[in-house]
Amino acid sequence: MNVEHIDGIDLARMLKAGCIKVEEKKDQVNALNVFPVPDGDTGTNMYLTLMAAAREIDKQLSPSIGRAAAAISRGSLMGARGNSGVILSQVFRGIAKRLEGMERAAARDLGEALQLGADTAYRAVMKPVEGTILTVIREVARAAVAEARENPDIVAALLAAVDHGNQVLARTPQMLPALQEAGVVDAGGQGLLYFIEGALEALALDKDISLVRDEKPRPGPRGRQADIILDFQYCTEVLVTGNELDTEAITNQLAGWGDSLLVVGDSEMVKVHVHSNHPGQVLENCLQFGSLHDIKINNMVEESRQREESLQHLLTSEAGIGESNQHLGVVAVAVGSGIGRIFESLGVNQLVDGGQTMNPSTEDIAAACQSVKADNIIVLPNNSNIVMAAQQAKQLCDQVVEVIPTRGIMQGIAAMVAYDPGGELDEVISAMVEQMEHVKSAEVTYAVRDSVVNGLQIEEGNILGIVDGEVEIVTDSVNDTVIQLLEELIGEEDELVTLIYGEEVDQEDAERLRAELEELYPTVDIEMHFGGQSHYYYFLSVE
Repeated sequence: MNVEHIDGIDLARMLKAGCIKVEEKKDQVNALNVFPVPDGDTGTNMYLTLMAAAREIDKQLSPSIGRAAAAISRGSLMGARGNSGVILSQVFRGIAKRLEGMERAAARDLGEALQLGADTAYRAVMKPVEGTILTVIREVARAAVAEARENPDIVAALLAAVDHGNQVLARTPQMLPALQEAGVVDAGGQGLLYFIEGALEALALDKDISLVRDEKPRPGPRGRQADIILDFQYCTEVLVTGNELDTEAITNQLAGWGDSLLVVGDSEMVKVHVHSNHPGQVLENCLQFGSLHDIKINNMVEESRQREESLQHLLTSEAGIGESNQHLGVVAVAVGSGIGRIFESLGVNQLVDGGQTMNPSTEDIAAACQSVKADNIIVLPNNSNIVMAAQQAKQLCDQVVEVIPTRGIMQGIAAMVAYDPGGELDEVISAMVEQMEHVKSAEVTYAVRDSVVNGLQIEEGNILGIVDGEVEIVTDSVNDTVIQLLEELIGEEDELVTLIYGEEVDQEDAERLRAELEELYPTVDIEMHFGGQSHYYYFLSVE
């Protein structure tokens, strides 16, 4: 099929088809994670980012390709999750800039838009690394531009781009030693190519695409105020844990109980989000698959009413006119009830639910910042895969927002120890960064597949000790891994070891480990706290 121009409707169709393709392939993309740990969520993050873009374009559907591209850019910016999602949003940002003001686009326009998207993504990354999604999008754009110069057919240009992109993807292990050692290609690059393949199929086959899978919405309750009308009243979220969880089966089981349904996760833990009039039935259905944790049910009608009342109060109350915000506030990303309490006790104003396998979106972080009544906000992402989303959230906030790039929970806690809510912003950040860098931290988790990392032969189920993002220890025992990590980390001048144990560790086992460590290190204080985090047996720090 020869296609020489596309408009906004075509672009929306292509985006949705690409999103569906990534959803179908997300588990395969997730499995390409270099480290065999339970946080390989590149495919999931790209899918959720694309879903946010799809929802936005449905709200702003336009025959103008410029306006459609702007809606995609806006939606992906707000919904970006993880490094892969943020990079994807930057690609869309560049595409939207090139197509701005256009009603429809030819092959050369689309090729140049992809090229500007690649350039924008490169500029957004502080230290671009070849052999990643950046390399793949750059080469995809280059191939599309080259083909469009000779052939006006958009389908031909995208076919050439995908073909060349797959060749480049196959060479990514030669560009990045970590990929070669693990025996995988780059996950982000693979996800990008799946997206383009899906978009190309929709264009070539002229398919009508819909992302709506739920039944037709049933009439929902009306709020107490006439202007608050929702089809579904209760926002229901729950974590389901178990063995061999099937996200598709859970999705099918919950279809028809509401809208805005999202089911994401892996074979051991799945996060469910749905708007429903029957949250109890949602939970009953989820119980068929495993045990339930972190249940949240919010009455959205009541929340809407309270927001309206708060807004009205701010607009009309004389007391509200003179109110001033506090000087500093802190937003921290964390998962686990115990970890949340630790952060709150140290002065964190607002927590964002997320971490490994559940990266929050740019919009989630921005909303948390805006909920804090402070002129200056410090954000602690506490995960290397959330730093970029936190940086991107800055442009969505009215306050001054600064991100301290904490790469783990223990770095975040260390930074909060140095937090002074009455200090000047620059001085407080300097003190927090200094304290963060002073602490040595590590994590204990398990391998989800066989692999080779840093020359270490890893088998599925092995216990892994991770230091500064690198696998350093491989054993068959959680306690042995902790002991070997501390042997590596504790120096002559160190005085304190802090351990935070997760939901899979019994309190008695944690206390026995603490007693053993006190015998091994009689001159060092050993602190043990419950964190409640999933997947990771222990977070630990030495200082």
